[in-house]
Amino acid sequence: MKFSLQLINSFINLNHIKFNKFEKILTLSGLEIDNIERIEKYRDKIIDVNITANRQEISSSFSLARETSTILNIPIKILPIKLNYKNSIEKNFNQLSETKYTHIAYIRIVTLEATYTKKINDCLLNQLKIHNIQESETLTNIQKYIEIKWGQTFYITNNKEINQNKNIINYSNLATLFQTTEIKRIIKETNNKSKILIFTTINKKDNNMFFNNESNEFYENIFIDSMKLINTFIETKIGKYNEAHQKIIIKNFNIQVKKENINKSLGYIKDKKLKFIQTYKINKILQQLQLSPKYCKTDKLFELVIPNYRKNDLTREIDIIEEIGRIYKFENFFNRINTNKLQGYKYKNFTQVKQIRNTLSRLGMHEVINCCITKNIQNNYRNLQIYNPITHEQRELRTNILENLINNYKHNIKNSKKHIEIFEIGKVFEINNKNQQLYIEKRHLGGVIYNNDYTRNNWSKQSGNITLFHFKNIIETFLETINSEAILKEILVSNKTKNKNFAEHLLKTNKRVGIYNPKNTQKIGIMGELNNQFIKTSSNKNEKIYIFEINLNQLIETTKSNNHLQYISQKYSNYPSVTRDISVKLKKYINIEKVKETIIHDNNNLIESLDILNEYKDNKNTIRHISLRITYRSKIKTLNTKDIKYIDTNLENILKKLQET
Repeated sequence: MKFSLQLINSFINLNHIKFNKFEKILTLSGLEIDNIERIEKYRDKIIDVNITANRQEISSSFSLARETSTILNIPIKILPIKLNYKNSIEKNFNQLSETKYTHIAYIRIVTLEATYTKKINDCLLNQLKIHNIQESETLTNIQKYIEIKWGQTFYITNNKEINQNKNIINYSNLATLFQTTEIKRIIKETNNKSKILIFTTINKKDNNMFFNNESNEFYENIFIDSMKLINTFIETKIGKYNEAHQKIIIKNFNIQVKKENINKSLGYIKDKKLKFIQTYKINKILQQLQLSPKYCKTDKLFELVIPNYRKNDLTREIDIIEEIGRIYKFENFFNRINTNKLQGYKYKNFTQVKQIRNTLSRLGMHEVINCCITKNIQNNYRNLQIYNPITHEQRELRTNILENLINNYKHNIKNSKKHIEIFEIGKVFEINNKNQQLYIEKRHLGGVIYNNDYTRNNWSKQSGNITLFHFKNIIETFLETINSEAILKEILVSNKTKNKNFAEHLLKTNKRVGIYNPKNTQKIGIMGELNNQFIKTSSNKNEKIYIFEINLNQLIETTKSNNHLQYISQKYSNYPSVTRDISVKLKKYINIEKVKETIIHDNNNLIESLDILNEYKDNKNTIRHISLRITYRSKIKTLNTKDIKYIDTNLENILKKLQET
């Protein structure tokens, strides 16, 4: 739809705003300008605005000026003239009392005697042309111009149409209130050549204050503007007007908007700290939108009254929230929803167990989970019996973790699984020595490795089984990765003290190794080759299966954190380097580290790096030639000819000293 910037400027002062800024503000507010046409003759600009389907109320220069006033928060410079309807005839068809009605419907009828047209203004005709309205008789042109400017206009009729009972007030909700039969009673008799102008409006009961900038509030302004144009361009005699009003009820359209929903939909505003738009700013924006806000502190919501001209597009809570974001400007909010992920303190033990689990997984082992209720392989008095067990196979609490893993091995072999590399982190139990009625709960780490294709000595030979040395290397790699100081040490055969929780009875006596804490020499675990008598199958009698079990809490005590690492940060130099390759002749007993120290000591500020490239020896192996590469670089300047000469001279002196020694 096309609008004249001159007409818009007659309602609102835009002289202090550059047109480029005005265009950008309208576009960001949802009113995109498709085209701009300049009319030099009238010093006017015609803007073609793309009006969306939900904003059909923007159909006149006044309505666009009102929208601009809301966006820019600047007042409309034309004040509405108060309508004095109390002197008019009251047509109380609805029989409403003084207390019940909220609005009045008002009609004013003006009679024009025989009219003679003067020359009409070209500017007025140009406005009709812009809106593709064909030029007609002067009175009709004025009628159309008033509609373009204000968004509402007067009706033109005569005695003939009134006598035919035609519906004069077309496309208006006043047609049901002031029908043609009612207009006959109000109007005085006129001749058939006279033109009858009808001005109608609906106004509030108490119109002392104007909040909404509705076009009905400017009824008197529209009437005066129309009559001025008629007096200017039409030679006629204007008679006294007749008027009437009647009381009606129009219910307000109210919406409640919760502050919480505004925060959820719009999110945080761009500020130094993450915070939502303040309540007082929301209230100010709602007043700017002419929504008469009232904030309820207890329920934390806004109660709003929707103006008549926004009833079609402001129907839901989300519509109001969108308007708040549009006026506050969406660019002032974060473009993504920020979620506060509050992470609590992680217990050190938890992170270390997680590291142990991840390390074993990277070493190629798979985690399994078994039930703590089982039937232990070795029956002794220290087994924890369960009262009323569900099954015969689940009558005890396990005393070690390896027996369950051996059952996992049997199950996998039965299902033709060739490679078994599994581990488990779980609970084991033992009877308290001080009180036989109590038990001690511990966490253990156990594992089983069986692999016939683990390694091969030569590509031409067949791959072989994993050995105890391979298995020992896996455990050492695991301990080193988790930064454990635990050591592997042989368990002497004469050592009669056995820990039932480590299931030493499952290992071959001559192929077992203990895992110890070096600080207190306490045994924290065992590893070795499984005794095949516990497998009970002839096919697996000679198979080599390796197992390990470690007390998890005691293992964690042997680990150390990475806090001991010290890093030195140094700024890179922005200047180019100079490289020198030298050969140093040295005797057999001279240490190369002493040579490096000698060179660096004399050129400490300039040497960036010193690398050994190669070493050559004579046939008698008494003289060595060492190739070195020295890189020089300054941190404050580019090395010049004088600096390079100093470097070369210094190197020659160093080489002489080294060759004399």
